[in-house]
Amino acid sequence: MKKTSIWFIFLIIFVFLDSAQAVPGFARQTGLECFMCHTQNQSKLNSFGRNFARSGYAMSTEVGSQSLIDGKELGLSIPTVLNLSVMLKARWDKGDDVINGKGRVLKSVDGDDVGSNRGEHEIFKTSTINIAGRLSENVGGLLEFREKEGKAILGGKVIAAFDTGDSYSGFAVYSTNNYGPFSGMETYNTGLYKPLRQFENHKLTNAAQASDLGSGAATGAQVYYAGEHLFATLGAYVPMHNSDGIDSGSTAIGLARLAYELPISNMILTVGAFGISGQAEASNTIFDPSLSGVVPRALVTVEKEAYGLDLQLEGDIMDVSTLLTVNAVFKNKTTLSDPTLMVGGGIFGEPEDAETQAYSVDLAVYPWSSLGFKVAYLNMDDKGPHTFEPDKIDAKDKHALSFGLDYSFRQNIMFTVEYSMVSPSRDDINDYTDALAVLTISF
Repeated sequence: MKKTSIWFIFLIIFVFLDSAQAVPGFARQTGLECFMCHTQNQSKLNSFGRNFARSGYAMSTEVGSQSLIDGKELGLSIPTVLNLSVMLKARWDKGDDVINGKGRVLKSVDGDDVGSNRGEHEIFKTSTINIAGRLSENVGGLLEFREKEGKAILGGKVIAAFDTGDSYSGFAVYSTNNYGPFSGMETYNTGLYKPLRQFENHKLTNAAQASDLGSGAATGAQVYYAGEHLFATLGAYVPMHNSDGIDSGSTAIGLARLAYELPISNMILTVGAFGISGQAEASNTIFDPSLSGVVPRALVTVEKEAYGLDLQLEGDIMDVSTLLTVNAVFKNKTTLSDPTLMVGGGIFGEPEDAETQAYSVDLAVYPWSSLGFKVAYLNMDDKGPHTFEPDKIDAKDKHALSFGLDYSFRQNIMFTVEYSMVSPSRDDINDYTDALAVLTISF
């Protein structure tokens, strides 16, 4: 789909949507405000929001929720009004002396380092159109449309949940081009699931995102249990998105996640662990579409090993809403069975050949419900091995300190400003900064 078509869709939504005062689809379904599920910020979930997701998005209230179309023979229970919602984002990003985005140290003809000063205005780059909500009493889903490089990208998930009174259990199937392997069922704000994080600039503030463990293409399934204190999930995925034209073998990569919630006074402390292990086969041209027609199409075995710990502390400290998240990725290693199959036209590419470690701490405090301040520290270690690109090794190693401010004009309009100071570990890479401003509107 051409970019003009994407803009036309957004224009139609703006012109013909019933009311500019409308709130996103889940709020229409439940009859509740957005802040019932979100912690001050549209990007973070509270305990009620976690339970809503674990219910398969099927929860609704007795008063104020939408009327339903019941199909008893088919087991359907669908809202009479389509739960369409839109999230629009306008971004301004300015970096000074930032190294090449792929982690390479560029050299000029006379051997000097080449810096990068970028100032980008991104309108709708991370904007989405969503159709979401219940399909029956215990089944719900989320369908997302977004634009990427002039193409329409479709992703989503379907969740079947079973309520046992004091717990939920169920399974989810999903496919995403961007949100990572835990997309089926992950509800904490530690960055394992890309949409749930503290900072917009995820690559400089969150370990799971900086190490690419909590992002990227994934198609898979998860089963889960969510009790009063314990959350556990098991699943398997292939590192591809449905729109990529999946060409894979019969194998899949396993994943597991365990978390325990402990109430402490006005706070909830959550301690968790996560792991990914296994291998899958995929076409070399899926990993790098530019190779299509240049090199022979062949299956490459992708082996993945990753594990780490995370922590979340949420609640009120001296009547101030506070959220602390910690993520420690001890190992995230991905290996290709035959990197030479990724070679084409004299250009060497190893998009999945890497090993990283990362640690991050993010803290946000909200003295007022509409205004919050946040700070983050990230340590990143890129170990390689980049067999054909030795200049990539350690180029992503860094320490980053970030500050931010979130201001909600109302529950569905938020303005964010973030500033990061980055100190690379290599002597031949200078310190650099990155400034980011984002306006998010949801309706």
